Amino acid sequence: MTTVRVSVDNLTFDFGTPLFTNLSFVIPCGVSLVQGGESRGKTSLLRLLAGDLSPASGSVRISGAAPQESPQIYWHDPRSEDWNALSPQTWCAKIRARYPRFDDNEWNALAAHLELAEHMDKAMYMLSTGSKRKVNWIAGLACGADVLLMDEPFAAIDMASIQKLQALLKNWHLQKTSAWVLADYQIPGTVPLAALIDLGD
Repeated sequence: MTTVRVSVDNLTFDFGTPLFTNLSFVIPCGVSLVQGGESRGKTSLLRLLAGDLSPASGSVRISGAAPQESPQIYWHDPRSEDWNALSPQTWCAKIRARYPRFDDNEWNALAAHLELAEHMDKAMYMLSTGSKRKVNWIAGLACGADVLLMDEPFAAIDMASIQKLQALLKNWHLQKTSAWVLADYQIPGTVPLAALIDLGD
């Protein structure tokens, strides 16, 4: 039986303009995609799943609990400035403290795999946008959370690293122990999808 990690029921949300009305879906383990055009609410939906925003009505459940009550969500907006003064290693320590299943060996292996090892002691503001997004990726991959949320996950990342990440996602899809929820304009290459939430163009 497939484990449902995210359950959304009759979600309504207004962010200046109406974005969702009575939106319902479930997301099982594996890799899923929130797809939609510009200003269709992809980022807002991820923030609702993360508990950063509250719906006007309806409910969001993460592994059976409200997002604010679930310790098993990984979400960080890579465009945020709240980590700019931190190094990837310092960010690693913060993530390790929050997630009991954090895997240091996975963190180190992924940093080397994505060619980040030489940047691990630099402040985030010194890194390129693509490198910061890769730090976000390796934190998600290593943290052991039940639900992992990524907004525009491949933006500004070099093609070689995108191919590596897509290979990792394919392997993750086969393991089906957690749910990756990606928000993007299109399907990530040939990665099989457990669910597709299409918000329209």
